[in-house]
Amino acid sequence: MDIMLEGRSIVNATDDRNSSDAPVSYNPAQEQFRRELHIVVSKHLQYLHEVDDMDNIEPTKLYLAIKRSLDIFVSLIGLLLLVPILPILAAVIKIDSRGPVFYSQERVGKNRKLFKMYKLRTMVVDAEHKTGPVWATDNDPRVTYVGRFLRKSKIDELPQLLNMLKGEMSMVGPRPERPFFVNYFAEVVPGYSRRFDTIPGITGLAQLRNGYDRYAIDVIRKLRFDITYMKKMGLKLDLMLLTETVLSTLRGRL
Repeated sequence: MDIMLEGRSIVNATDDRNSSDAPVSYNPAQEQFRRELHIVVSKHLQYLHEVDDMDNIEPTKLYLAIKRSLDIFVSLIGLLLLVPILPILAAVIKIDSRGPVFYSQERVGKNRKLFKMYKLRTMVVDAEHKTGPVWATDNDPRVTYVGRFLRKSKIDELPQLLNMLKGEMSMVGPRPERPFFVNYFAEVVPGYSRRFDTIPGITGLAQLRNGYDRYAIDVIRKLRFDITYMKKMGLKLDLMLLTETVLSTLRGRL
């Protein structure tokens, strides 16, 4: 869903003091998304205010220590296993389309701290040059032939093991979003910033239950799932979600 406003984000456009008196115009798709988001927010306003006002969620220190230890162990093993097959993956990606093997993108982590999230490149170079930031979709025309396989198998996510090792991500948690969308949603959706009370994850309850964002309602749905995870998070839930992720990937459902 494209929510660009004349080449700039909606938030940046409204915050630009030099152009604050200029009329704001939206193309039909942008206007539709803006209206839909305000409608769904108004329908879920009571819940969103409850999220915004809820007490801080404090997992036990033991759980956090074990979770971090598992992240380090899994990321080290995964990166060691990735090294031998990386030349093959790199060659296939380069043969399929021009551009770099790896792709990094700025994301918002815990406490809204920015970090670079790593992936194997699955899209054509400058995929958002004409559109600006947009959500990925099923059958996205920007995805390369090899990229479709990498995405389907989740192999493109393997470089995020480095993000895990650095402590920027965990195996399980809310999926990190781009600053472009975070800035807008945090302004419009009460309680949205509570997603950043915990470390983001490679997989999570929202990813498994909701999948790709397509419509304005998905913003609220994923927030609900993320808050549910944060309230119930523990080793048992993490292991359950990891098992479901593996099974869904093998079955081609994720």
